[in-house]
Amino acid sequence: RDTEPYNKNMDDQVIETAKSLKTEVIPLWGHTMFDPEYLLALNNGEAPLTMVSFLRLMSEAGDPPKPLSAPEIIPPPPLDNIKCNNVYMNQKPPAISDLTEYSFNPNDYTTWFVAGEQQGIKVMQKFLAQKRRVSTFEKPKTDPTALEPDTTALSPYVTRGSLSARLFYHSLKDTLKGMSSSKPPVSLKGQLYWREMAYLIGFSVPNFHQMKGNSICRQIPWLEGKEADELLKKWEAGQTGYPAVDAVMNQLRTEGWMHHLARHLVACFLTRGDLWVTWELGRDVFEKHLVDADWSINNFSWHWLSCSAFFHQYFRCYSPIVFFKKTDPNGNFIKKHVPILAKFPAKYIYEPWTAPKGIQIACGCIIGKDYPRPMVEHSRVSKENMSRMKEAYAAEKAKSSGSVSSGEPPTKK
Repeated sequence: RDTEPYNKNMDDQVIETAKSLKTEVIPLWGHTMFDPEYLLALNNGEAPLTMVSFLRLMSEAGDPPKPLSAPEIIPPPPLDNIKCNNVYMNQKPPAISDLTEYSFNPNDYTTWFVAGEQQGIKVMQKFLAQKRRVSTFEKPKTDPTALEPDTTALSPYVTRGSLSARLFYHSLKDTLKGMSSSKPPVSLKGQLYWREMAYLIGFSVPNFHQMKGNSICRQIPWLEGKEADELLKKWEAGQTGYPAVDAVMNQLRTEGWMHHLARHLVACFLTRGDLWVTWELGRDVFEKHLVDADWSINNFSWHWLSCSAFFHQYFRCYSPIVFFKKTDPNGNFIKKHVPILAKFPAKYIYEPWTAPKGIQIACGCIIGKDYPRPMVEHSRVSKENMSRMKEAYAAEKAKSSGSVSSGEPPTKK
């Protein structure tokens, strides 16, 4: 069984149909570390909404079950007795070329990820072999501008079911046996906990995929409609005029993956930081392009980064100019993913519109012609949007309490 609404409904229908035919059904949870209904039962029927609370739940739940060994033989399907219309059974695993009838174009395959269970396990084992790196791993300290992933890069395999979360958990536990190591939530185990928490919330909160009718999502008057669509198109196409943002969006469209802090930057820019576009539209773009697109985690992340739930410090805003300078002062990440700017000196790479016209000509890129000027002035609109967030928070607090509010975010406990 799976936790997403579509799959939950489909599973329920299959179970009910099977029961009506007096067929025994044994539902099994394999895509999460734990049975989500078991975790909810341990927590009075509710999903924890903070990592501190979730870690308490994990301490009570203990280790997840170990994955079962793969069967030596899988009996073939009864090809002669299938009583379903329009069902075709492949005689052998399909090749990429067999998928063209489903509108797959091999020329669109631009990601460097190699799919499959064997590859996923191979990548996991290679990473876990670096014991010091594994034991000291802290996700926030990894580099969002590294030209090669500075993290495990296992998310596509776990998301697609090519690598069992339980196998990863127990392989990690075996690797760290007898060693001191970093702790959740920043450690590798912590990353699995973040995933499990997102899945549990997505499983138990109705309408988690949208703002309206979502009990944990703040109601914020985001920009929607035609104006939002026009801003969204430029953002998705990597045409915002901010090289750091555009580099990340270009990486998304070509590689289908970005570092989590790069996701933070562009999500903040689209929503509360600069463009004030609803997080639901940004979520859809990520869903469209990410090879590790995951319904629960994607929705969870956009709640967080838009300050709609989980994280409420809206006055902390990512700068599309300064943020990447910390790890990439020379702009090598930008030069790779926005090649039109490759010849710009480091002094101007994050703000190419400030380069003198002579330098722009020498670099073969005229700002406003070959590469767009910034679509908004970050220093101004970010402050305006903080005021908007303050008003939205105040309005919601007043509505829930029936009194006037100062609009300040809730104090962190």
